[in-house]
Amino acid sequence: MRASSPCLLLLSGAVLALSAAASTTTDTIPILKAPEAFHEQLVLKPLNDGSVYSHFQFTTHIGTMMDDDHFDGAASNLFKHYNLFPRSIGQILHSFEVEELHLTFTQGRWQYSDWGYPLAPSAGTGVELWAWLNDDKRQTEEHWKGLTNTLSGLFCASLNFIDDTITTEPKLSFRNEGLYNTHSVPTTSHNKNNSTIPRKLRYGSLPHENVCTENLTPWIKLLPCKSKAGIASLLKSHKLFDTRFYSMAVHVRSVCEDEKCRVRSLELIQTITAVFDVARHDGSFDWSLSGLFEREITQSCPLASTSKVIVNLPQTADVENQYSLVPHPPQGIHSEGSGDKKQEIAVYDLQKVLPGTTSPFQLALHWEGSRPKLVRAITPGIVAHRYFTGFGQERGGLAIEIRNNNSQDIEAVYLDTLPWYLKLYLHTFSIQLNGNSMDNQRDLVQKMFYQPAVDRSRPAVLELALRLPANSLVKFTVSFDKVFLKYTEHRPDANRGFDVGYAVITAQLPREQGQIGFGGLDHLRIYQEREAGLVQGRRSGKQEKEEKEGETDKMRVYTDTLLVSLPTPDFSMPYNVITMTCTVISLFFGSVFNLMMRNFEVVKPSSSSSKKSGKGKEKAEKTE
Repeated sequence: MRASSPCLLLLSGAVLALSAAASTTTDTIPILKAPEAFHEQLVLKPLNDGSVYSHFQFTTHIGTMMDDDHFDGAASNLFKHYNLFPRSIGQILHSFEVEELHLTFTQGRWQYSDWGYPLAPSAGTGVELWAWLNDDKRQTEEHWKGLTNTLSGLFCASLNFIDDTITTEPKLSFRNEGLYNTHSVPTTSHNKNNSTIPRKLRYGSLPHENVCTENLTPWIKLLPCKSKAGIASLLKSHKLFDTRFYSMAVHVRSVCEDEKCRVRSLELIQTITAVFDVARHDGSFDWSLSGLFEREITQSCPLASTSKVIVNLPQTADVENQYSLVPHPPQGIHSEGSGDKKQEIAVYDLQKVLPGTTSPFQLALHWEGSRPKLVRAITPGIVAHRYFTGFGQERGGLAIEIRNNNSQDIEAVYLDTLPWYLKLYLHTFSIQLNGNSMDNQRDLVQKMFYQPAVDRSRPAVLELALRLPANSLVKFTVSFDKVFLKYTEHRPDANRGFDVGYAVITAQLPREQGQIGFGGLDHLRIYQEREAGLVQGRRSGKQEKEEKEGETDKMRVYTDTLLVSLPTPDFSMPYNVITMTCTVISLFFGSVFNLMMRNFEVVKPSSSSSKKSGKGKEKAEKTE
């Protein structure tokens, strides 16, 4: 039956709830407050180097009333009616049976040593796409190809170049991000449902892809209010792309609406992360909304359930009153955490601040003396560095250094995808711990998955499950050969080299002082009234465990992209040969053409010309 209105969804949910209450079981299924909901948040935080971190997050829910036996994620009958949820995304999810989707555009490098970890999961330079697809019809490859081509047209990007030579299927990394996979209590029917519906993971990245305005415009069109009202009205491409770091993402996943995960909904999260260098022009660390974005917020989005601006206040040292926040938040400043991990937060509810005034929302932070005197240093838990070794255009090596700055052992997963034209030799794989070689690698490498590359068919994949000792430096090295490509396989700028994508390290890290993140995409759910109780319930349910083990966050650390120089033919020689050959041919052809096409005739002197010549001779004799 087709759902023609939101009221019909609510009616069906009420019927299911009544039938569940009348059954022999005592538990009842809660009813959703609304089939669809939209939330918008903006998080601002001054960084230690004077930059300002800004994070836009727009969340759209489309709810359903289904149990575990009938819920099949994005391929369900959710997409028979569209109100707030974008139709273009819904059709893509339904057509290609996408269970979970994550697409990220990134420009610049995230400085982990200076900025800590980002609030929401970021990615390396370029474009990253990974998705979980339903494989009940054994059409995963067809759906993946159709998904990349459709998203390429939707976001005006080169995602269609993610082919078999780039696509991988990680075995340990990029697990499901849905809340029911990590926070909910697993039930028998839920496990049964997961076993009957096979799912496949596909991952691909384009490190050489540039991000520009033509990618931002279709992203904004997915929002219910576009950029006409609300927090999205601050999005100005001229200012966003003039930043030290820029990231734009679209995340689609299934989430739970109750603690037992019997009621689920589909969640679309759109994020934009930018790091502004406010001290670049005049050296002042003071900032304001109008100064950062050159735009102002005049009204909140009428379709948004919540519309809030959140300021993570600077974590200064012992010096007090280093800054002033204008205006002061109406509800005061509250804190998250305690001790060195304490974070003061100011929240502005635009739905309460803007209606009573005609002036736009103004927000500014001023430092005493235009710059901070002393701030707390940031020490990221894990820092990774990857680089090439060796010389020449025939052989080389890859080195990865991972430093664990925590006072406890950390379990991490390392994923590295190398193109097929770099032939790895796994027998050369070696490990060093704090500069010393290790004979027993199983002390660090608990699991290893290696997929050898196939020429022009698939990349090489190296995935490691690691246990990093506390306060240690672990170094991996492996050798490879460089393949001699066909001259038609080289890029137009062949001498520049070929881009090699980033490596990804996934780990559960203890929350350290100065860290921005509070749990990835679930951090801002605490400020959404619709999910506040659910998140608080989960936090209280894990309180005893967190007191014993400490609070942790799942983080992904991305390394830098690399540039490799392959054996390159001298493309200038064909040009020289062509120019010389054309010159010779043109001279030869022109001469031969003139000889063959011209008519040569003997011209006899006429009588008039002979008389004139005779008179000229007589005059010459007389003058003599």
